[in-house]
Amino acid sequence: MAISVIDTHAHYNSCVMDVNKEFFKLRINDNVSKVINVGLDVKTSLEALKLSLKYSDMYATLGIHPLYSGCIKDLELLYYKYNHDKVVAIGETGIDTSGNVNEQIDKFLDSIKLANKFKLPLIIHSNTINNSCDSAHKICLEIIKRYPLKYGFIFHCFQPDLDVLDSIIDLGGYISVGSKITGKYAKKSLQIVSEVPIDRLLIETDYPFLTHNPKETGYNTFNKICEIKKKDKVYMMNKLNGNAYRLFPKLYN
Repeated sequence: MAISVIDTHAHYNSCVMDVNKEFFKLRINDNVSKVINVGLDVKTSLEALKLSLKYSDMYATLGIHPLYSGCIKDLELLYYKYNHDKVVAIGETGIDTSGNVNEQIDKFLDSIKLANKFKLPLIIHSNTINNSCDSAHKICLEIIKRYPLKYGFIFHCFQPDLDVLDSIIDLGGYISVGSKITGKYAKKSLQIVSEVPIDRLLIETDYPFLTHNPKETGYNTFNKICEIKKKDKVYMMNKLNGNAYRLFPKLYN
């Protein structure tokens, strides 16, 4: 049985690449069955939406990254203006302590409201820079506790922190990991993969920001997950893909 997994987080947009050329390369890669193309702002969200309608194996999200500018209301207008059958989530959104956290909190709250309104899960970017007085994970979790996400959420490319992992799982969240778990100094990330319940784990490439070769790094990431979880590849493929369909049910479209 061929191994073919869902890449739950990538960025195919004109800000970083020739989209059609790069996605054509991906489509001949048998190791990837579907790709969730994640919006960073209004422009890239629109591109993701349009590409999802062009390619059968690509899906879209609508989001304003915490370090990008944009209005959540404009995402709502996009959703209503275009065919949104393959918009599977809102995000990415969240907290990044390298920027203005107070401004990010407002966008995060608006994104939560939009996700609940559209009955979609939320993709969360949570990043704490070195020497920061704030913890992005803790800020995100406190907000989620006060304003629950009714249709699920995921911490994408999870910055390893065992102290908050149980809280994320208890709140019904998911964790996705990428090529960082294959790195030379990935001890904490490997421990996260070991601790996360299999039914809350997802795989991503975060292409092109974390890798310029999604085929190779995606394959290596998948193999590392199988190694850590001590499961065979077919079993792990079915579990990871099943998790993706459960969190993002519109992947069935």
